[in-house]
Amino acid sequence: MTSADAVFIRKVKKIKFGPEIFYGDKPDAVPYVQLSPLDDEIVASYTGPDSGLAFAEGYTENNYYANYMAGVKDWNLREQQAYGICISLYEQHPISGKISGEPIADCYALCARRNNTILMVADGVNWGEKSRLAARCALYGSMKYLNYKIFERKNKPENTQDVVRLLRKALDEAHRAIMAKEGGLTTLCLCMVCPVDNSDQHAVCCVNVGDSFGFIYSNNRGIREVTVGSHDVGSERDIRDAGGALGPVDGVNPELHNLTCSVTFCHQGDIVFLTTDGISDNFDPVVTKIALPQRPNDSNFNTREKYNSNGCLIIKPELNPKERHVYALKEMERVVHEYELVTEEACSSQSFCSALLQHVLTITDQKRKI
Repeated sequence: MTSADAVFIRKVKKIKFGPEIFYGDKPDAVPYVQLSPLDDEIVASYTGPDSGLAFAEGYTENNYYANYMAGVKDWNLREQQAYGICISLYEQHPISGKISGEPIADCYALCARRNNTILMVADGVNWGEKSRLAARCALYGSMKYLNYKIFERKNKPENTQDVVRLLRKALDEAHRAIMAKEGGLTTLCLCMVCPVDNSDQHAVCCVNVGDSFGFIYSNNRGIREVTVGSHDVGSERDIRDAGGALGPVDGVNPELHNLTCSVTFCHQGDIVFLTTDGISDNFDPVVTKIALPQRPNDSNFNTREKYNSNGCLIIKPELNPKERHVYALKEMERVVHEYELVTEEACSSQSFCSALLQHVLTITDQKRKI
């Protein structure tokens, strides 16, 4: 009789995903992809401006809180690789120093753990106290729900559809929080980045309503918009119309016309970022007045062929909506690449935010002068 022990080793090939973006109006519309277990340890948690989401509980400054606030103890735990910033782009009166459009109605919050991150941004519709309250209540309600459901109750998502379902329910909680405090209207973009099982990549899951959007910056692929399904890039967009909003649009209910659930995948070193329209619109070449919107039914008119004797373009080019969207993404990339060339180092999340914001401040400088 003979016996032998045998060990069979099979190398499992890791899953790789491309840059495709999947979206629909329901969580079931996105791919079902298995996730790795989510870590509990918080490495960064930050909200703003001022007290950020804590404003919903009556706080006006971002200080140390005696109790947990939306599932987090310290909302001033900063980290270069997990960062947010908000500043007014309205004009400042030269004598009084008062900024038009105060108070700032935009708000952001992020909660980063070892292998997963929750990001969110809201933009109160129009301006005023109720708009500010709506944006902050939206973040408070959604962040509280996600931290409670996933990390306190240990109801951790196992796949991408689970994540999107949680984000969708968090959006409902955001609306309830607004109504409870009698707030106004706001846009909202919720995002969660989670590790994919048997892969080196992460899933980027978003649910958004209105014109606050999510993006990914990759050294290899540039910048792409995750929330692209929430607006038709091939059609002219009225920048005065957010497309949807939470809060009492009809007195009770939100307007979820453009609510979109989105999923894509990113690599280590990529930067996932969210913006309100105050940032993203200022990369549109028509908004910044370096191009004109394409005129309909005028196929014989081509500004791209009109040059002076020195070979210089003398008439602004006309761009269709899709070209404007592509240009805006490329312009974001250019700003980041220029920053990296000057500093001779790769952008951290903090420097990335600063580079985009500084660009917008520069190009809107004349508009903000009275």
